[in-house]
Amino acid sequence: MSTAKLTLIGLYQYDNTLFDSLTLPAGIDKSLLVNNILLRSGDFEVLYPDSSFMKSAIGLWGQKWSRTFEKWQKALAVEYDPLYNYDRREEWVTSEDEATATAGKSRDIGSTDAHSINNDNVSAYNSNTLVPDKQNTLTSGSNTVGNTEMENTSDRDRNEVRTGRAYGNIGVTTSQQMLQSELDIASWNLYEHITDIFLSEFIIPVF
Repeated sequence: MSTAKLTLIGLYQYDNTLFDSLTLPAGIDKSLLVNNILLRSGDFEVLYPDSSFMKSAIGLWGQKWSRTFEKWQKALAVEYDPLYNYDRREEWVTSEDEATATAGKSRDIGSTDAHSINNDNVSAYNSNTLVPDKQNTLTSGSNTVGNTEMENTSDRDRNEVRTGRAYGNIGVTTSQQMLQSELDIASWNLYEHITDIFLSEFIIPVF
C-alpha cells in the first residue's frame, strides 16, 4: 500500500514563488541553482509541506549560508597558474626631497668732498704791500648709498616606485602533482555542493 507524499517539485508546482525569498551572493546563478535543486530532489518528500512556511525557511537558509557560499564563489574565481607554487610580489619606494636656499645682502656707501679757496691780492699804487682784494671759495661733494639684496631658492623632489615579482615552481611538488590537484579542484562543482546542503535540510531522503 503506497502512501501519498508531497515532493519539492509538487510543492513548487503549487506555489512557484517558493524560492523568491532566497538571496545568493553575486556570481551565483539563482535560476541554475533552483533548477538543480528541483531536479535532484526527485521523488523525495519535502520536510515542510506548508508552502508559506517552506518559503520563509528557504529565505532563512539562504541568509545562514550566504557567507559560506560567497567564500566558495570567490575562491573558485581566483586567477592563478596551476603549475606555479611560488608567487611573490614586492614593491620598493624611494623618496628624495632636497631644498637649498641662499640669501645675500650688501650695502655700498661712498662720499666725496672737494674744497678749494682762491685768493686774489693787489697792492695800492703807493704801496709795495699786497692786500687781499677778493676771495673765491669752491666746494663740491657727492654721497653714494646703495643696497643690494639677493635671494635664491631651489627645490628638488624625486619619488621612484619599483615593483618586482618572483614566481615559478620551487620544487616542493612536481608539476604533475600540481596538475592533478588542479583537476581535482575543477571537478568540485559549486552548484552541486550548495544543492547537497539544501537537500540535507529540507528533503527526507527515504524512498
